[in-house]
Amino acid sequence: MGQVGFDHGRGQPDAALVMAARFGEPHGFGLLFERYRPQLHAIALSMLGYTGDAEDAVHDTFLTALARLDGLRDPAAVGGWLHSILRNHCLMALRRRRPCAGPAETERAFRELADEERIESRIESRDLRDWVWAALAHLPEMQRATVMLRYFGSSPGYEQIAAILGVPVGTVRSRLSDAKIRLSELLLASAGLPDREHQKLVAERLAFYTEEYRSLQHGGKERVLAHYAKDLDIAFAGGPRGIGRHLFGEAIDEDVGAGVRHEPVRALASANVTVLEADFVNPPENPFHCPPSFAVVLVHGERQVRVMRVHTSERPPRLEE
Repeated sequence: MGQVGFDHGRGQPDAALVMAARFGEPHGFGLLFERYRPQLHAIALSMLGYTGDAEDAVHDTFLTALARLDGLRDPAAVGGWLHSILRNHCLMALRRRRPCAGPAETERAFRELADEERIESRIESRDLRDWVWAALAHLPEMQRATVMLRYFGSSPGYEQIAAILGVPVGTVRSRLSDAKIRLSELLLASAGLPDREHQKLVAERLAFYTEEYRSLQHGGKERVLAHYAKDLDIAFAGGPRGIGRHLFGEAIDEDVGAGVRHEPVRALASANVTVLEADFVNPPENPFHCPPSFAVVLVHGERQVRVMRVHTSERPPRLEE
């Protein structure tokens, strides 16, 4: 059980995919984004928690990187470049949570917005524009209008978009959140994704961890723990961090002892990183024992998982009896 045999296949070099995208071959950027999406998602989770903001930041990164691809000086350094864009979007999300930002933070935010205002001209200058607009045309009308105003117009502010469309700011936010996910999925699909090898990798990891979690209900704890290194670096967001897979075993004992089940629903996988999203299924007699869902980031070593980060969703408010 210690040797899982996951394929960490490297595929084409990053630089080759960047150059393919620059020459109007959209599959290059699509494959590149799929390659880095698990890492980007893991960073977003660490900065923003397991919330919709983390997912939004990843999709914002996708759209921003698409617009700025011609400005990337070193195609081989695209990984660090994507991480930098993501961190900026995460900082913007954190700023929105803290309205009273300092002068430096505010100035940086305005620079980011100014960059977004120039997205239209940057996309129009490249062969990728037809790819972008073809995908955009598949969005519902009001989502399309919202996205066009946000990313391709001269008034990117949520309040300004709300005023133009005559809807509440909350509606603008929800439309953008849904639209960004759909748009990035459409762009990836139009790029020839999902790639067969990548799709196989994701399916294998989701099936593997689904079976692992199911086995916990039938005394399979030791089998599951064997998949993790003895000196596992494990941390629970907002909680303890330590070394040793026995800490994961203790968390398993607590959940299983309380009658809680874990049901994986989605996996992101690339090379030696897996992001697994799952639901907690609490027993009827104790429906609030665990939050509704969680995401776990796993970094695979040569034979076993060596790093584990657990992020849980917010607990729903309890109704007063």
